[in-house]
Order: sequence, then C-alpha cells, then structure tokens
Amino acid sequence: MFALTIDQRRSRQSADAVPGLLADLNRYPLVREFERTAGDEVQGLCDDPAVVVDMVCSVVATQQWWIGIGLGAVDEPIPPSVRASRGPALIAARAAVERSSSSPVGLAVEGKGARHAETALHALARVITDRTEAGAEAVAAMAAGGTQKAVARRLGISPQAFSRRLQVARWSEEQRLRDLAIHLLAPSESGVRSPEARAEP
Repeated sequence: MFALTIDQRRSRQSADAVPGLLADLNRYPLVREFERTAGDEVQGLCDDPAVVVDMVCSVVATQQWWIGIGLGAVDEPIPPSVRASRGPALIAARAAVERSSSSPVGLAVEGKGARHAETALHALARVITDRTEAGAEAVAAMAAGGTQKAVARRLGISPQAFSRRLQVARWSEEQRLRDLAIHLLAPSESGVRSPEARAEP
C-alpha cells in the first residue's frame, strides 16, 4: 500500500490551494480519497504504483507542495476515512513529508525499498520542473492523446518543430523514468495488515 502525505509550501504567504489539489487528486482511482488532515496538508491511500507516479508528476509540476510517500502495510479493516487509518505506510508517509522539505525537488519516499524508488522519482521530478512553458504545453498536448503529427497540427506548428519541442522537454526520458519508478515501487507494495498480524509480537 502507498500512503501519500502532501503539504502546501509557504502556506502562510499564499492562498489555500488544498481544495484545488483535492479536486485534482480525487479523480484518480484510490483506496481512500485524499482529505485535508491538518492545516494545508492532505493525505490519501493508493494501491497502484502507476497511479502514484501519475499523481506525483501532476503535483510536482506545480512546485507548490512537499510530497511524502510511505510504503508499507495499512491496518485492516481500513476505515472509510483516511484520517482514521493506521499502519506503517502512514507512519512512513509522515516521516517522508517531513524530510521532503530538505529535498531539492520537494519529494521523499520512506519504507522498504524506498531508496531506489526515491532516486527515480527525483530524476523524474527534475525532468518535469526543468521544462519551459512551451515544453510543458507540448507534453500536456501529447498526454491528451493523438499522434505527434495530429498534436502539432492542433498547436499550429510543423511536425518537425513539435518533435524538437518534445525532445527539448525530454518527453521520451520522462516515459522511461515513469516506467522505472513504477517498477521500483511495485515490489515494495505490501498491502494491508490483518488484525491477526497486528497481534503478533
């Protein structure tokens, strides 16, 4: 299971961005939807590493949030609200978000197998945040669907110019890093802990 704790950067100097973040994150398939847990912080549960990577890419692009990802089990039965949930994944997410403020990309991962997954996510975040506005627009247009030729036509530029824009934006590198991050996160998923397992010494 993956617990994500996300905290707004410089919240005292900026408007409350939590409602918009919740609307964005809760459109993904989740085990428990994201909720505001304290101040400008939200937390949610997910069991799909591909969804975790998609959410991280979306949140990282805004450069407005500290992101903590916890890998591990969640005590079962999982309550309807993530705020009532307990287990190692949530403890790890808390430690991760606290450490994320000292990360150059504002992201940290804690739990079994976290080190290599964090490295891949850091590289992915750097690719995304280093893009120009034109590069980000090109990548977003590709994500909306269609061939490069069709997207270039939609943007009103030549296919050659669009291809160069994607190359500068390191779009193909992003795809490889996404796959790598998913691969590194997947073996770390450890599900839920039953009441019997929690009772073991």
